[in-house]
Amino acid sequence: MDDSSSSKRKPEAQREGESSAKRLNVTLGLESLDCPICFVPLSPPIFQCSVGHFICEDCCADRLNNKCHLCSLETSFERCFGMEHVVQSVTVGCSNDKYGCAEKVTYYKKEEHKKACTYAPCFCPESGCGFAGPTKVLLDHFTTQHKCPSTTLPDSGMLSLCLQPGLHVVKCTGNNYFFLLSMASEPYGHAISVVCVQPNMTESKFTCNMSYDCITTGCCGCTSCHIRSSSLSDGLPTVYDLILPKGKVSDDANGSCLEPAFIINL
Repeated sequence: MDDSSSSKRKPEAQREGESSAKRLNVTLGLESLDCPICFVPLSPPIFQCSVGHFICEDCCADRLNNKCHLCSLETSFERCFGMEHVVQSVTVGCSNDKYGCAEKVTYYKKEEHKKACTYAPCFCPESGCGFAGPTKVLLDHFTTQHKCPSTTLPDSGMLSLCLQPGLHVVKCTGNNYFFLLSMASEPYGHAISVVCVQPNMTESKFTCNMSYDCITTGCCGCTSCHIRSSSLSDGLPTVYDLILPKGKVSDDANGSCLEPAFIINL
């Protein structure tokens, strides 16, 4: 390597060092990084009018008569690469940091991250409890604090459980969700609901077939339902998926009902 090449690389290395050294913790009003029209965080491409008002791509496409929505001047909108560089460099902590997420995300991607964050909380529906935490922590909370019985869902997806009034946890190995069976004693019999507990509510992707057959009374029944997803922030489901009719299903001495069979299709 000759001296000229070495002398050229030294300033480049120096600039890289200066760039990393310029990272500082600053206070910034994040509203200044939002589109002033739709209030959504600005993300590339960003446009500005001739006066310098920033606007997002969608609002720029909706402008009327080439007028700026803010100053009402007829103008042309040009890309603002400087502002794009700014928004790409601003990072914020996840809103689930108190639940254990230490990730820093680009400001305009914070909602995208929030929807997929595995630390987003789920909530304990037990009266007066108020516990909230990631799914795995809530699962432990159910089994240790409330002594809820639990069963691991086998690969076949089929269970036969002896339920009692209350909650029963069905664990799914290696997944960021679990199923919660709830049995309530109603005047008309035992009412069972099933819910998939996960932090970010999505459209149902699970179904459940439930059936029972009481040898003593000869009563039987079955149902098939989509399993609702919920963080339990609004409590347990208020609708039931299976009813075991009073008088047609016998209880044992402990108040347990017969063993309903559950087939959960994943």
